[in-house]
Amino acid sequence: MNTYKEDSSKEKLSHDIYIWIGDESTQDEYGTAAYKMVELDNKLGGTAVQHRETQEKESEKFLGYFHNKITYLDGGIESGFRHVEPSNANPQLFHIKGHVKAGTIRMTQEACRRDAMNSGDVFVLNAGEGSCWLWIGKESNKDEKAKGMDVAKAFCTKGSVKVLDEGVNDGLEEVGEFWKYVKREVSVLGPIKRKVDIRKADDMDDRGRSYVPTLFRIPEKLGGKLSKVATSTMTPTGPTNEKRPKILRSLLRKDNAYILDTGFHVYVWMGSGTRPNTRSLALHHAEIYFNTQKRPILPVTILKQGQETNKFDDFFMDGGGSGSRGCGGFCVVM
Repeated sequence: MNTYKEDSSKEKLSHDIYIWIGDESTQDEYGTAAYKMVELDNKLGGTAVQHRETQEKESEKFLGYFHNKITYLDGGIESGFRHVEPSNANPQLFHIKGHVKAGTIRMTQEACRRDAMNSGDVFVLNAGEGSCWLWIGKESNKDEKAKGMDVAKAFCTKGSVKVLDEGVNDGLEEVGEFWKYVKREVSVLGPIKRKVDIRKADDMDDRGRSYVPTLFRIPEKLGGKLSKVATSTMTPTGPTNEKRPKILRSLLRKDNAYILDTGFHVYVWMGSGTRPNTRSLALHHAEIYFNTQKRPILPVTILKQGQETNKFDDFFMDGGGSGSRGCGGFCVVM
């Protein structure tokens, strides 16, 4: 939870509550986290803005709390207090991918096997006791190389980082010790094994796809059919008349709840007259939306009328937010 003052001259506090869902978390864990977030919001008098974040698809705002530096580690152990140090018997392989400027740089712990590596990214192998390597894929970018070196130096406290460039000095004869830790054969069925190798580079670093922001009305009953209200249109905006996707704000009615899918973030907006049952199941409605519309799992922000953020408002063409935030232009909320 992040607590802050929107206006430093006033005593009123604002709250943002986040839950973060790892790729390997269970449905029970996710359900409990969602319930606890609603419970905390209720304790705060319903004044908090709720957010659901998922691994590798975090929002810019959430990443900002961690200075855009997030590391994904293996989990699933019985005790969260057990700390595992890297060793020759337990090496750790870390995958660095993305661009700093775009806010997409990530570091993920991978299995120590060759098919976990690819030519488009950078990898750090930490075997403890000063044994640390930086492996640079031949198609990796400068941000990945720089971040990989930072990570490798942080791990390598007893010696120097050994830098390996794919196809230059990373041969088996040159660095046999490195490849000793990174498996080339993996078990398939019992004693049966198959060989694996480094994969080709992918285009995930820069991949983007166009999506027309769309507004849906949430049904009154969980599992009911979503109604498409509107798709955005490219509208001249600001002093430069730059065209941006906009939706009429007058379509948001206070007795209903809506889902706004911007393509990279999903907002659940609830009018002041939204039924309590719909409010408490807001995240569940978002999950149903992802499943039925075959959309990727995206960050979710739940906004009550009067809590509209600038990023949410940017997708509407009738001025500022509804409710207590007021309107900067012509605004109708029925």
